[in-house]
Amino acid sequence: MSHYPIMLDLEGKDAVVIGGGKVANRKIKSLVEAGAKVTVVSPRVNENVKKLVQREQINWIKKQAEAEDYQDAFVVIAATNDPDVNQCIAAQTRKNQLVNVVDDPGTGNFSVPAKLSRGRLTIAVSTGGASPIIAKRIRDELAQTYDSTYEEYMDYLFDCRQKIKRMTINEPEKQKLLEECTSFWEKKS
Repeated sequence: MSHYPIMLDLEGKDAVVIGGGKVANRKIKSLVEAGAKVTVVSPRVNENVKKLVQREQINWIKKQAEAEDYQDAFVVIAATNDPDVNQCIAAQTRKNQLVNVVDDPGTGNFSVPAKLSRGRLTIAVSTGGASPIIAKRIRDELAQTYDSTYEEYMDYLFDCRQKIKRMTINEPEKQKLLEECTSFWEKKS
């Protein structure tokens, strides 16, 4: 299976997570961090999910999921501990929805890679479902190379790029200035 990697803006988009356990909690947390409007559908949720509900960061519908609970969601994540339920959820979603089935990534139409964030820098590692453990190891190795100083570096490069874009010079000159900004920071470090 081939994949098309993208960065997705979920700010204000409806996301429904079916399930309330440990795996669902990880998915919920990253959706909240991405700015999605998250609803959890599950008869029970763990303490971490309850805290998000208490802080009013997510909504919780305390029941077994039904198709109408997620039919209008932009993103649907089937994260129950029952593979049959997860399959049923995937089968009931619409063509235009993004669907992730945590225990069978091939059933949905997207998977969530291991992610490293340093401010504006995001590095994603995927093994196409072969080994999430290896993806996390590679991410952790990359974290040593791309340490917290990259957050400041990305902000510097962003500012440079914004200023250069506003300049009334030709594209080759803009490209040269962008290269110089990158080189300047690398020499400074």
